[in-house]
Amino acid sequence: MVITMAKLSPRDAVKLYQVSRATLMRALADGKVSAEKTDAGHWLIDGSELARVYTLRASQKSVSRVEPDQTNQRETPPETVLSHDLELRLARAETELAAERQKVELLERHLDDVRRMLPPPGEPALRKKSRSWWPWTVNK
Repeated sequence: MVITMAKLSPRDAVKLYQVSRATLMRALADGKVSAEKTDAGHWLIDGSELARVYTLRASQKSVSRVEPDQTNQRETPPETVLSHDLELRLARAETELAAERQKVELLERHLDDVRRMLPPPGEPALRKKSRSWWPWTVNK
């Protein structure tokens, strides 16, 4: 069974989808959106082709004609939305925690390297002989 969508003119496509006329015509010229030309030279664009490339405008009442009693049946319960939101936030927090743990581990390794370079606490630090500012005298 093949389901075909209605053919739209560029004017109707601009009204239904979030696209400007210039963008749509450029996409037709570039071949990004396939369409056919009538004998009169007008474009006819398949609705499924537009849906593949562009998104529908959300504020169109003509696009989704749903009865008020059917609206409540299609909406997801608030508990489901809340649990999904919490799952997303938890996953994001776990990812951030893992990244922070990696940063802490890297800083601890760096600190260990710096501690190894320092002399032990009881030993005086090695000092270089100070050079005289006068280059012709010999340091003894």
